[in-house]
Amino acid sequence: MRWSSAMVKQERSERTLERLVVAAAEQFADHGFVKATLGDVSRAAGVTKGALFFHFPTKDELANAVQARGRDVLESMIEDLSGAQVPHLQILVDATHGLGRLLREDPFVRAGVRITRERLGGRPDPMDFYPLWLGRLWRLLEEARRNGELAADVADASAHTLVTAAVSGVEIMAWMGVTADESGKWLGHLWELVLPLLTPPGGAGLIRTARPSVVSP
Repeated sequence: MRWSSAMVKQERSERTLERLVVAAAEQFADHGFVKATLGDVSRAAGVTKGALFFHFPTKDELANAVQARGRDVLESMIEDLSGAQVPHLQILVDATHGLGRLLREDPFVRAGVRITRERLGGRPDPMDFYPLWLGRLWRLLEEARRNGELAADVADASAHTLVTAAVSGVEIMAWMGVTADESGKWLGHLWELVLPLLTPPGGAGLIRTARPSVVSP
């Protein structure tokens, strides 16, 4: 089948857009949303500023595209972890370990955090890292509650607080440059400490607290 000129242009446009989003993620992750410029992004992507502005007229629109990709990475991880027949609390524990890895290895997730922390003014965007990620983990807690995995006397607010503390700790360690092994050990010890407080008697023993041997990509 012969490709039309329109099809060739469409494919070229899609390749350009992909290069721009990847370059933006890397620039925002490495230098921050405030310091990274659109000129930096266009140079890193190997495209003209005109091509950049054609796809993303503003820096905020480019940041939104990067954050959307980061959301997709995190959601894919949760979906992969949820594929196995395991307790919802196990999925939550493994997801926090997975987040630690992504904060070190995935530019879209790293950039998403920096964009959320640095972008000024206006209401939080639906793609902002913290409400998006914490909300997803809190839904796992709700599913654990319905499944009888949480102790009846544990308030939802208390469970949310523990998860928020775990996520905050994982993030801080990643930015401090703590190794993945050390961060994983810290997180495992944290879960060992708090799971007996969250679960009915004997429930904590059903949850593996250490990093899974294979973490979902």
